[in-house]
Amino acid sequence: MTSILSRDQIGRYERDGFVHPIRIMSTDEARQVRAGFEELETLIGRRVEYAAMTHLFFRWAFDLSTQPVILNAVQAILGSDVLVQATLILCKHAHDPSFVSWHQDYKYTSQESAPTVSAWVAISDSTHQSGCMRAIPGSHRDGSRPHKDLAIENNILTYSLDADDSRAMDIELKAGEMSLHQANIVHGSLANHSDDKRIGFIIRFVTPQFQKTINPVVRARGRDACGHLTVWPNSPTDDMKQTLDAWQEFVRARNLLR
Repeated sequence: MTSILSRDQIGRYERDGFVHPIRIMSTDEARQVRAGFEELETLIGRRVEYAAMTHLFFRWAFDLSTQPVILNAVQAILGSDVLVQATLILCKHAHDPSFVSWHQDYKYTSQESAPTVSAWVAISDSTHQSGCMRAIPGSHRDGSRPHKDLAIENNILTYSLDADDSRAMDIELKAGEMSLHQANIVHGSLANHSDDKRIGFIIRFVTPQFQKTINPVVRARGRDACGHLTVWPNSPTDDMKQTLDAWQEFVRARNLLR
């Protein structure tokens, strides 16, 4: 295994709670992923802002979530055994007022002690103008924080935590680059004021230490026993029409369809 992360980058990840930018594919390859996402929009017949667990059903999403360059970087942090616990596509369309309030990813998993790395892959350019992810360096060292319900207009989430905006850093990425961040880093994003979509493909990686979850995991690297988890047995086909209904049924059953 050859990791694309240098010692300095691993040090920044540990110190700041995130590291970027990391080039993991070409802009042409990013366009191919975008084409897969936009085909999904066409098949559904509407704009899609939120698409969870696509890697279980669509080949382009599976291939990205198990891409060797990404996995090599994640292994440098998590070790030899890597599982894909979840994926999420967040698309802010041009001049979309939607934003993501300040939060920590552990809120999704409630498993603060389990090693977790999230990869945020830019499928289109992610800039300050288009509403890139923002994070507060070092905030992961304060541990988990209480979140409060915040169901307000245009907020993609239904909860938030209090944070000092003046310390926030933009995590700008070109299409085909990614950032890696820790589960306890405080992060969010603002609205898209650009003329293009801002498409982010988020992959949550865990190890067999992760406790049971309602969603199946994909074994990406390693052989450690994880009998307490449901391991997804198959990789998807290239035919999106064939698997669209199965994906919609899967996410609907888990209240993940939007």
